[in-house]
Amino acid sequence: MKIKKLPLAIAVLGVMSAVPAVAADSDDGMQVNLDFRTFYMNRDFDQGIPDTIAAGQAFRFELLSPYWNDMVGVDVSAVHVAKLEGDKTENSSDVLTPEGDGYTTLEQAYLKLRPVENVDLKLGRMILMTPLLNDLTSRISAPSTQGFYGEAKLGSGKLYAIYSDRASMNNSEDFEKYRAANGETYDIKSLGATYTFDNGLSTHLQYAVADDYQKQLYLNASYTTKLADHDLLLDLTHMRGEDDGDLYGADYDSNLTGLTGRLSKGNWAYTLAYQTIGGNDGYDQQWGGDDNTQFFTWGAVQLLDFNAEDEQSLQFRVDYDVPSVPGLHLMARHTESWDIDYAGGDDGQRRETNFDAKYTLQDGAAKGLSLRLRVAHVDGDDAVVPRINDIRLIADYRTNLL
Repeated sequence: MKIKKLPLAIAVLGVMSAVPAVAADSDDGMQVNLDFRTFYMNRDFDQGIPDTIAAGQAFRFELLSPYWNDMVGVDVSAVHVAKLEGDKTENSSDVLTPEGDGYTTLEQAYLKLRPVENVDLKLGRMILMTPLLNDLTSRISAPSTQGFYGEAKLGSGKLYAIYSDRASMNNSEDFEKYRAANGETYDIKSLGATYTFDNGLSTHLQYAVADDYQKQLYLNASYTTKLADHDLLLDLTHMRGEDDGDLYGADYDSNLTGLTGRLSKGNWAYTLAYQTIGGNDGYDQQWGGDDNTQFFTWGAVQLLDFNAEDEQSLQFRVDYDVPSVPGLHLMARHTESWDIDYAGGDDGQRRETNFDAKYTLQDGAAKGLSLRLRVAHVDGDDAVVPRINDIRLIADYRTNLL
């Protein structure tokens, strides 16, 4: 792999960076935060595919108001990304714009209402974290969604509803309508519910539809218990997607099922995850246009989502908190897949191996500064996936301006 000299901001950590860009509502008074995120990516391909090298520095301003009169408030966040390194490439990193430039984007600007206790409403542009509309910060800033979000808390459960007419990519300055390949536009409507039982079982259901385009269903059951002196987590996820009319452009029918077990004790955790894709197609999580919805599953890792047609995958993961270095967390993960249907056959294979090290300063003037190294290696059948080596260096820091 060819590794260029790292940008100065990364090498000396002179420019610090931000926590993931997901705002939490403030009930304790006004919050004004300034976040910094330095992000460097070096993605090296074989088979003659151009490499991708990009780095940026994000400055994120966030204002979270309280609920005035216990009824109304406003949350706003905006991000400016300054280019540190990178050019236009054939394989965009999403760190900079597709042209290789920095950008400024309004991530969030919404009115929040609490008409009665336990009911919260949001109207405007927001970062959503639901299985079927999930604006994950996987790069230097988050994608976001324009529309309406409402939820009602009912004891140990929650009901929520979403309406969205526009979305923005994480590296875009614009909010665009959801748009099919033929140029026609549409909206997305969704209902969801969660419930936690006293015995450790948690459930989550979400259904979403874009008229004449696509509909998706998400079901999850998660159970926590004790196994001897270990903590045991069992997680079952099922997703289903199908076209809802002519706008999708093809017949589409797919489902994704994942079964995960996680055993943890003290500083160690061990995870085994199986995922399989059924139906007639690979699983398509996207809603079209500038939507950048991310998978909510254990099977989606650093580079691959293991969602190809008929694909089966098995993942083994180990997490370790280093007791001699408080704040240091290590993770190693390997995912192997098989049975992929592709143009040249029906038994394609691919795999991804990941290593992740994250250190968060526990005290001192820079307390809370986190430094992270993420490494991924992908290979498999040449007709299924190219060999890829991916290195990311990330520094995050948040300061409260009040």
